[in-house]
Amino acid sequence: MSQLPALPVPGHGDMPDYEVCLPMHLRADANRLIRYLHRLPSRRLRFCPWCSNTNLTCRAGLARRLPHYYCASCRRSCNSLSDTPFAKLHRMELWSTFALYLLAGWSSVQIASRLGVNHKVYFSWGKAIRKVMAEECPELHQWWAARHYRENLQAPEHIAVQQQAVMVWIETMLNAPHAICPTCRGNRTYRIKGIRPKFKCDPCVTCFSILSGTPLEGMIRPDLWLDFVKGVMDGQSIPDLKRSSGLGMGASTRWRGQFLLLIEALGHAELLGWITWMRSRRNNEAVSFVRRGGYLDKAQRSIYPQGKRKGGFV
Repeated sequence: MSQLPALPVPGHGDMPDYEVCLPMHLRADANRLIRYLHRLPSRRLRFCPWCSNTNLTCRAGLARRLPHYYCASCRRSCNSLSDTPFAKLHRMELWSTFALYLLAGWSSVQIASRLGVNHKVYFSWGKAIRKVMAEECPELHQWWAARHYRENLQAPEHIAVQQQAVMVWIETMLNAPHAICPTCRGNRTYRIKGIRPKFKCDPCVTCFSILSGTPLEGMIRPDLWLDFVKGVMDGQSIPDLKRSSGLGMGASTRWRGQFLLLIEALGHAELLGWITWMRSRRNNEAVSFVRRGGYLDKAQRSIYPQGKRKGGFV
């Protein structure tokens, strides 16, 4: 039998770090699942999968891809995969890598493209791995499946902290009563009326915004920002954000990009990984809903100011 390749290591090379999106207490289960799938094809059988007898003989030396056994009790042959959901599946060297991508929240299109398999293979492998996960790591399966099918959008604790930090940063910037003047570095400033955080410096008569130099510079309607960024962090699609905010498709796309840049600038890489997973699953959820006959409401006319020509506002 040909040797299996080395166990895939998360975060090395092109491998995603699947532990980023998992709670701390479930990471050991995820690692155990990856190791189990990697070693599954070469494991030694102790019981016959057909009669549960221990009277097995390993037939070494045969030109087979897996260890081959013969049961003297029921007189049937078997191999290390006979009693598993992977019995009729091929390319066993990729199963642990596939599970790694699945736990990291990659979409079916991304995984199929990366591993060079078609969608039929993807769904066959996914079904088998989910069954093994439910048997070997039930707590991990329960948590992962609820997020994978968007039945529960609650983030793990370390990512929830980052979500809260983003919300607090935006609230703090919008409600700041004072600021340092970027021209004279003085603190004798007062806030100009309005919801945007604009200030005026008494000594040098400079008007400035504390959002200058941030990804939110130039954005309008600050009253929508908190709800919008919460939708972004929950993995909502552009049409979802458009429906909830009242913005147009272009503005929703632009705002989402600016908030993702803000999250990256604040150093919340784990949160970006979570958003990518939730975003891919939202696409799948919406497509499945429409295929079952559902109807997604359309947004009304954009509330974003419209100019007479592209790029010009009135």
